[in-house]
Amino acid sequence: MTINYVGLKTAIVEVIKELTNQTVIWSNQNANTPTGDYLALKLSSLRKGGGLDWEGKPDEDGVSETQGDRDVVLSVISVSKDSMQILADLIDKIELSKNLELLTSKKLAYVGLDGDIVDITTQINNSFETRAVVELLFRISKNYSTDTENVVEIVESVGISGELTGNGLVDPVEVDLIVETD
Repeated sequence: MTINYVGLKTAIVEVIKELTNQTVIWSNQNANTPTGDYLALKLSSLRKGGGLDWEGKPDEDGVSETQGDRDVVLSVISVSKDSMQILADLIDKIELSKNLELLTSKKLAYVGLDGDIVDITTQINNSFETRAVVELLFRISKNYSTDTENVVEIVESVGISGELTGNGLVDPVEVDLIVETD
């Protein structure tokens, strides 16, 4: 199964909005940015934690349970005169134990920062737009928002048939090979 990205992105927006009270958008949209302060989010990477995936033995119907972890890096850009403060407050709030229930309800585990808060203020038309960015690391299931089962076809036999020629034996020599699996 794969990650349901729409469900994941929806859950992330809900968490960030609740913790910051800011307008939240996804980066690189074909739309105007909001006026005033806002946060722009981007899933900048998805990583597989080494060797943590597992697949159970298929049952008689070929259904096999699978599980594993994925690390998601979320880039958060704050556009505001208080951008550094907004991101610092977000980090403080996301680390509070009282917000663990919110994260758990969205099937997200906050791991930590994937870098520092960085000022990326930029000049636009002879004016400065104050911005800051931080990357947050979350852990999710590889089956985020989906069942934890994959259908795996059971291989009962593999057959090979053909002819052997040119080896000094009477032509044709028939060969049958069957490999059985448990």
